Amino acid sequence: MKNCIILFILILSFSSCIFDGPNCPGDMTLPVSINPYKPYYNIGDTITISSKFHKLLYDQKTEKYYDASGYRFSPIIELSALDSANIPYRGTQFAHYAELIVDDSLKFDLNSFSRPENSSYLNGEYSIDRDSIFFEIKFKLNRKANLWLYIESGYSRNCSLQRNCMFNCRPGREILFNLLSPDNNIELMRKYRFIDPNYSVLSDSITKFYNRASYCFEVR
Repeated sequence: MKNCIILFILILSFSSCIFDGPNCPGDMTLPVSINPYKPYYNIGDTITISSKFHKLLYDQKTEKYYDASGYRFSPIIELSALDSANIPYRGTQFAHYAELIVDDSLKFDLNSFSRPENSSYLNGEYSIDRDSIFFEIKFKLNRKANLWLYIESGYSRNCSLQRNCMFNCRPGREILFNLLSPDNNIELMRKYRFIDPNYSVLSDSITKFYNRASYCFEVR
């Protein structure tokens, strides 16, 4: 009987570490803007991706403001071809389709890895200026293609790296990105819906498409 009571207490303690109580904040959604915003571009055009918000983030779940100036968000910007028919999916190919315009004042770098197929992406961190948290990057398009741009966080659901651990709350809040433009041009992905990973995204992961500030466009 004593062992059963101890086991019950352990289960309750473990559950309290996993499941959020009413005082635990919810997930974070960060705004993203694309300029100029249009469904197609020409080779040589420059695109600016930016995100800016006040350091006091409002949480709808707890109806409180949290100071995010010490948080780590680690946005990862990826660029994949929608129309890669008859070849293996190559993953994000940022360096193949675009050239980052380097700005030493910003905290972004081009990263590459050998599998799959010399994939590459942008990874960095937000900067802080007084009460604002922001990033802004620019890149030049250099190849004709139908592309899918999306953003995710390298620190999502990791409270230690986010620097926002709270007692008896789940370990880390999910970091989502919301595209502020009125249309993400998902119809271009539907045009190539039977090519992976487009098919799996449209079939099973459509929520992830929207939560990654996804944006489809053509380079002519």
